[in-house]
Formats: sequence, structure tokens, C-alpha cells
Amino acid sequence: MSVAPAPAAPDQRVGVVLISHGPLAAALRDTVRVLEPEGAEEIDALSLAWDEAPEKASARLEKAIARADKGAGVVVLTDMFGGTPSNLALAFLDRGKVEIVSGMNLPMVLKARGLSREGKDPHTIAHALVDRGRRAILAASELMETEKPTP
Repeated sequence: MSVAPAPAAPDQRVGVVLISHGPLAAALRDTVRVLEPEGAEEIDALSLAWDEAPEKASARLEKAIARADKGAGVVVLTDMFGGTPSNLALAFLDRGKVEIVSGMNLPMVLKARGLSREGKDPHTIAHALVDRGRRAILAASELMETEKPTP
């Protein structure tokens, strides 16, 4: 029987920052806070206004990353690769310290929080989130298919 490792101390956890066009980042953070209220402050979110100047948004993101980094690094999740939030985040990419993952969804955000609590490093978290995000995308009709009865 294996014993799960003890959770990392709060000051040793990787920070998680969400950034999106419009209210998506805040909505995902707020949803996680309802689903898992303990440690609600662990995720920061930046929802960019549609008319927000990139310089202002970049300064806000820089502050959010600094707040989230308690010494173990940060994982930034963006809504979609190639959009303004993702492009702004890429300026802060620092392999192993600040990792960027695009295409965020709720299962990824929940997984990020859990892996951070387990004391995983930013690189490990980023790659696990890519896998989790892909596995979370399903076509319901494929899941509901049953064997067709033979005549």
C-alpha cells in the first residue's frame, strides 16, 4: 500500500493564474470556489475588458503572477492560444518557473489546483493540464452508444 505524499505547505505551492477575454477567467475561478470552497484564495483570475489596452492588461498580469508566486512558480492558464490573453502571458514564460497553458476549461482549473496542493512543479502541472484538458473534451453521443442488437 502506497502512502500519498503530504500536501505542500501553502507557501511552497505553485500559483495558478487564469486570464481570459471577457468574464471567463473570473467565472471559472468563482465556479471552483463554489465546488471546492476550502482555500478559495489559491486561484487568481484576470478577466480582460474588451477595450482594455494591452499595456494595462500586461501590467495587471505581471502583478497577478507576482502575487501568485510564493517561491515555487506559477502556471498561467489562458482561454485560447493566439488571443490577447495568451500573447500577453507568453511575455512572462520562464520555463520551469512560469508556465503557460492555453485552452483552459473547468476540469483543467480543478486539476491545476489539486496538483499545486500536491506540491508538483510548474512544468509537471502544465503538461498534466494539457493531458487533462484533452481528456475532458468528449462527444456525449460517443459515450452513449451501446451495442446494436443483432437480428
